[in-house]
Amino acid sequence: MIVKLETIGETVDFTDGIGAISFDDFNELSRCAKSLLREGEPGFALYRGERRLKSKDIVLIDSLIEFPFDDRRLVGAYASRVATEIESCEPLATKAHEIRARVGELISELGASLRTDPIGVTERDFKSFAKWLSLSPCREPDSTLLRRFLSFMDYVCDTGLNPSIAVIGLIDKLNPADVLQITRKVRNESLEMLFLEYREMDTADIEFPVWHIDRDGVLFSRAV
Repeated sequence: MIVKLETIGETVDFTDGIGAISFDDFNELSRCAKSLLREGEPGFALYRGERRLKSKDIVLIDSLIEFPFDDRRLVGAYASRVATEIESCEPLATKAHEIRARVGELISELGASLRTDPIGVTERDFKSFAKWLSLSPCREPDSTLLRRFLSFMDYVCDTGLNPSIAVIGLIDKLNPADVLQITRKVRNESLEMLFLEYREMDTADIEFPVWHIDRDGVLFSRAV
């Protein structure tokens, strides 16, 4: 994962796909985070090799209260994955198609109260039906921040997508053991993760590269 800092003309190569950049200036952090999604002014650009990632290739986590389980890209890919798993098992596939047919019958009974035909003439496959159900994994809103974040990482893995994940302010809220657990999971799952933090980080127990941008826009390494 390569991060190009467009405003200061620097490039950071996180060779194993995980790293952190901290900022003295919160407004600069915010501007750079938005720029990952091609919003606002230039700031950061993520690359894989020579290819610049588009906004659809990046998941930005800007709130630690509610992780983006409802991201449309993730929801659609997760539903497709569930449908594929069901269709690969003949007994489950048979039951699933029976349920889909029954739902179609129930919807058709609405004809008396609707002016239009909600079924139409299109024969929808099971993947389309699964997306219509808006399937999503069970969430644990009352669990710890670590447990909720690990659950979100599992969700991303289950989608089969391979986005770069940028998360704001997470490291500051976790203890070193939690950070180590996340670090090892990122590497084991071959994910790409960029941590964006406000103010300098304590790098004593960190096992990934850390860079810092001071208020003068100077970039320097905090790696141990």
